[in-house]
Amino acid sequence: MDMTGWVQGQVFVQTVDEKEVEQVTSFLTARGLTFQVLTLSERMVLNEADPDSAVSTDRFSVAVQLGGFPQVVGPVLTDLVQRIHGGGWQLEEDDQV
Repeated sequence: MDMTGWVQGQVFVQTVDEKEVEQVTSFLTARGLTFQVLTLSERMVLNEADPDSAVSTDRFSVAVQLGGFPQVVGPVLTDLVQRIHGGGWQLEEDDQV
């Protein structure tokens, strides 16, 4: 039996940590995966009489593009899922650019 066909889609990784965004993008770049970083910034004014008391937050989404034969995409997706769920984003020696 042969597996044929093409798998195409996106995986989104979300974080509020800028350092983690750097680690994720370094990891994806080292593997040659296409991605885009989306940023959402929110600003809340706690006291209208004192605009300087505003609090701002940033959230980041990294959209990872995956496409190819299931035999190729499967291991990449498995690796991403394991790293997203606590496996870390450290690069191995053979991944260094």
